[in-house]
Amino acid sequence: MAFRPRAADPSRAPAAPTPASGQPCGALGRAIARVFREGRPEVLALGPLCGESVVYLAGRGARVHVDEFEPPPPVPPRKPGEASEFIPPFRLEQPDRTFGLVLAFEVLDFVPPDRLADCGAELARVLRVGGQLFVFAHQKAPSGTAVIPRYRLLSDDLIVREEPEGGILRRRYVHPNRDIERALSGLQVQGIQLQRNQMREIVAVKSGTG
Repeated sequence: MAFRPRAADPSRAPAAPTPASGQPCGALGRAIARVFREGRPEVLALGPLCGESVVYLAGRGARVHVDEFEPPPPVPPRKPGEASEFIPPFRLEQPDRTFGLVLAFEVLDFVPPDRLADCGAELARVLRVGGQLFVFAHQKAPSGTAVIPRYRLLSDDLIVREEPEGGILRRRYVHPNRDIERALSGLQVQGIQLQRNQMREIVAVKSGTG
């Protein structure tokens, strides 16, 4: 689904929240600030819908798309001598080379290791040249299962993490940095920063000609 911005007064910025109401995230703030330098960007938010984040980004002038994101299942085990089972390709229902920013937040934590490269290839496919990917990934997951959380944007660099009520409980994985970087081989990883809460902030950019 896509959300178009209303005609807004460019002299009016979104109201600044109380700092204590959210978690600061400088890397996210820089990614958002960069994409808005180019006018009215196309932004893709992966994961559960958060209306406040959509309203915030649309108010800044973005055309916002939301993809609920269904993680691909792991590859079924195969016994020696058995024929390989057909695995449906993982695909985001989004067009090629479209988005200036993809906010994936924690979705990679719910992708099995043997499907991580498939997911990374799709993220690279939907980004336009120069587009950015922003990801959160646990360094030490607090539990083996969880509901895919949503993130509420209060400002460019201030967020609130929320777990939707009644969501599907899914297995959560901890992927080493090298595996994430390998899965994002279609992008250039700009940096991986570890927060005090053992959450990694990952920013990657699509370079090249297509």
